[in-house]
Amino acid sequence: MNRRFLVFVMLFVLALGTVSAVAAQDAVNLVVWSQDGDENNVVLQAQFEAWAAENAPGATIEIVQKETEVLRNDILTAGLAGSGLPDLILGPNDAIGVFVDAGLLQPLDELFDTSMYPYNLGAAQIGGVTYGVPTNAGNHLMLMYNKSLVAEAPQTWDELIATAAEIEAANPEVQGFAYNLNEPFWFLPFVHGFGGSTYAEDGSMVLDSEAWVNAYQFVHDLKFVSEAVPQECDYACANDLFKEGSVAMIINGDWAIAEYSNVESSPALGAENLGLAPWPELPNGSRPQPFTAGKFLSIPVTVEGAQLDAAVAFATWLTTDPTSVEAYALGTGRLPAIAAVTVDAETNPILAASNEALSTGVGMPADPTLRCMWDSVRPSLEGVMSDSMTAEDAAMEAQISAEDCLDS
Repeated sequence: MNRRFLVFVMLFVLALGTVSAVAAQDAVNLVVWSQDGDENNVVLQAQFEAWAAENAPGATIEIVQKETEVLRNDILTAGLAGSGLPDLILGPNDAIGVFVDAGLLQPLDELFDTSMYPYNLGAAQIGGVTYGVPTNAGNHLMLMYNKSLVAEAPQTWDELIATAAEIEAANPEVQGFAYNLNEPFWFLPFVHGFGGSTYAEDGSMVLDSEAWVNAYQFVHDLKFVSEAVPQECDYACANDLFKEGSVAMIINGDWAIAEYSNVESSPALGAENLGLAPWPELPNGSRPQPFTAGKFLSIPVTVEGAQLDAAVAFATWLTTDPTSVEAYALGTGRLPAIAAVTVDAETNPILAASNEALSTGVGMPADPTLRCMWDSVRPSLEGVMSDSMTAEDAAMEAQISAEDCLDS
């Protein structure tokens, strides 16, 4: 059977509410490289098994967890070698641009019914071509707090600083607030909140505007003037301390909701004690605006034949079948990316709160040049947070570095 016709048939049957079994996929083993975290990968495994039991008995899946930079480097390395790429890649949309630029991803417009994804498909499109289908909407940072330590989410940064100080005064063993200090993804919301952006209207990169300077100064003062954060803290620091109850408030993304809602992995939290809220307002009256997009499944150019058929069939079912989408959303604590599945605020207040935080964000482009911004801002942010570089110099150095990157 012609492969394109087979895909058409699967999509047609799916639209009728069923998914056909594909006998040829029985012996297929799908390899997925995932950046979504071990807890969420367990849910992905369960969803694959549910799909395979009904549609491809005997099919198996191997999910390999890779952190953001490891995933990017390993995909590029395997692509350069010409072998070793997985069947599916699950990760953030900004990596898609890098992989497309390297010629490593298949266009998906003829393999999927892209009309099924009304919310965030554009975040995985380059030049009008689709290179990823969304497993969820979001991937956004928000304020997270332990309700046993914080009665209500602070509405301003002044309130957050005061609340953190009160908590620390009452219990010196608890840090009031912590976040991933030196990671640009956690810094960009401040830039957006001060009115800045990565690109100018003409498409050029602008990392040295007044908004960038104000953002650098704000995070510097948060550490060295207000002393509201630990002297050193990365993702693992904030994440681990929050789970054990040694930090009352953090900034983290929706990918952590499932882990924090589980008392076995987060003994100080669980769904009962996990609070979510938009970022507090800055002194200018605006909230920091996190990047939003989601996580996406992409297919490398090396995948073909039965492997491609299985990858498309499973990815289609996972991301468009309402029952699967709902189960995956609830299991991972994520927001669905299709209109057929919605969030009920009464039955799922955590996802409703995540949705409120999502509404304050700005879309993250898949433009491969975004990598120049991340790589240029990182050393500048590290300089500011070590008190070895002024906000003005940090913005200037990042702009110079980005221009060099774009010219290379």
